[in-house]
Amino acid sequence: MSELNIAKPPIERVARTPVVFENQDSGLKLAGIVYRPRTMKEGEKLPAVVVGGPMLSAKELVQSLYAQLLADHGYVTMVYDNSYIGSSEGNPRGLEDPEIKGSDIRSAVTYLQTLPYVDADRIAGVGICGSGAYLPNGVRNDPRVKAVVSIVPFTIMSMVTTASDDELMKMKAAYENGAEPERLDLIAGSEGVDYYMDVNRGAAANMVNPVAWSQISWHKFHPTETIKELKVPYLVITAENAFTRQGAEELYQNANEPKEFYMVKGARHFEMYDLEPYVSENMEQILKFFQKHL
Repeated sequence: MSELNIAKPPIERVARTPVVFENQDSGLKLAGIVYRPRTMKEGEKLPAVVVGGPMLSAKELVQSLYAQLLADHGYVTMVYDNSYIGSSEGNPRGLEDPEIKGSDIRSAVTYLQTLPYVDADRIAGVGICGSGAYLPNGVRNDPRVKAVVSIVPFTIMSMVTTASDDELMKMKAAYENGAEPERLDLIAGSEGVDYYMDVNRGAAANMVNPVAWSQISWHKFHPTETIKELKVPYLVITAENAFTRQGAEELYQNANEPKEFYMVKGARHFEMYDLEPYVSENMEQILKFFQKHL
């Protein structure tokens, strides 16, 4: 197998600041990172972008790659571990709930607005994989976010069914009574193994599989419908050979104008996270979109 062409973040040109902020609804403390271009001038206010990653992805992974690339082009960017994962608070570890994800996103926007070097009227969002669905859903009624990008959005959480909702509720109750939580392995046997099991790509020591009863909230989550409520410019980027392509196309079809759609030829889903030439191709589209709408 030939060596992978993994995209490299421009760390020498980007300042990194670890931050802690609160989820404004739950009060849980969330761990984040703010990136800024080192060329930033004193007193300057820059547009900002919240970058959300795949389900359960630690903030240092794919979302930080895109965040640093955006910072290198003049944006303040922010990534964070969602509630219940990584270095952020919340138990059970690995709980995946679209409404909580949306609350985390809005809380990150609130934090960005407090930073003196952020232009609070020019904030956008980029969501990758799971966040490609969670982010537009979470900000669809938030006028503070002026433009949204979804990269290979994963929209089919509602189709994951390993047990009935009644059985899932019993698992949740057992956990609350002291049992170890039942978990889902969404990666085994999939293309995702190549990414999440590679220490040079997506492997993370603090990653855990989602608790099984996350499915209860997924079954109520229909991002290709709620996208109809998004009122800001929207860009969907997908890959020709991505297993998520159909959902991406549905998001675009159901979204309001102004909207844009871009297909990366020859790529698969996980290759869009961190492999060249796909990352550079994606960035070119994102930068053009933000220059137009942010």
